[in-house]
Amino acid sequence: RPAVRFERSPGVSLGIVSRITPIKQFPRMFEILAPVIASFPVLRLEIFGSGGYASVRDLKRALAPARGQVRYWGYQPDVARVYPALDYVLSGLPEKEALGLNLIEAQAAGTPVLAVNAPPFTETVLDGVTGYLYRDPREDGGAGFRALIERIVGGAPRPDPRLATEHLARFSPERFAERLARAIGAIPVAR
Repeated sequence: RPAVRFERSPGVSLGIVSRITPIKQFPRMFEILAPVIASFPVLRLEIFGSGGYASVRDLKRALAPARGQVRYWGYQPDVARVYPALDYVLSGLPEKEALGLNLIEAQAAGTPVLAVNAPPFTETVLDGVTGYLYRDPREDGGAGFRALIERIVGGAPRPDPRLATEHLARFSPERFAERLARAIGAIPVAR
C-alpha cells in the first residue's frame, strides 16, 4: 500500500514519531493518558512509526478511549518533514529509553516536546524552553499530564526549541566527536 502523506487536522496535534516497540511502553502509558486525551476534543494524536503486530495491537487497545482523535501514519521515510507539522512530540516512558533521539530531532526541527520528568528526558529537554516535562503518569494517574494539557489548550506559550542554541549544540555531531575523542583518548594502550 502506498504511503499516505500527512495532513494536519484542526486542533492541537500531539505526535509520536517512533518505532512502536515494547521498550517505549506506549500501551502502558496510554492506558493512563488516553482518557485524558479523550477529555480534550481539540487534541489530535498523530502516530508516525511502525511496529510488530502485538505492539500495534496493544497500543490501539490502550488508545481506545480516544479512538476518534488518533490517526496512524506508519513508517515515514522523511520525518524531518513531519516534525514541523506537529504542535508537540510525545516521549514514551523513561526507564528503558536510552536518550530519546526522536525528542532531540523534534527540538532541532523547532517542535517542542512533552516528556516524563525523569532521565533521560531531564537531560534532553529544558522544561518550559524546549518543551514541557510532566510527572510520570504511573505515579499520579495522569494528573500532571492533564494539568499540562489544560495549560496548552488554554493558550500557554508554545516554546521554540531552536532558541535554545547551547542546549541543542550539546547534541551536535561536533560535540559527539569531541566526547568520543576524549573517551578513546582515555583508553590505555596495551604494550
